[in-house]
Amino acid sequence: MNKTTIPFTEAKAKLSRYGLLAERGQTTLVLKHNRSAFLIAPLPQGTQAQPKTPGLASGQIHMAPDFDATPEDVIRDFEGAR
Repeated sequence: MNKTTIPFTEAKAKLSRYGLLAERGQTTLVLKHNRSAFLIAPLPQGTQAQPKTPGLASGQIHMAPDFDATPEDVIRDFEGAR
């Protein structure tokens, strides 16, 4: 396994780069004040992200019938007219 050590500031600045390296199998040890802080590492073999299920909140979200209607006093306040 290929392993690299970097300072925390570099991890912040180049996280996407080290994320891509992790996808390719490389582990990166991140140091904070010269002490081990965390790893940016590939997922264990066989681990897969769970697919998203569309419609998970179906029937739980409702929109008021007057959603697009803006009261006249609110419009006047935004326009600065009194």
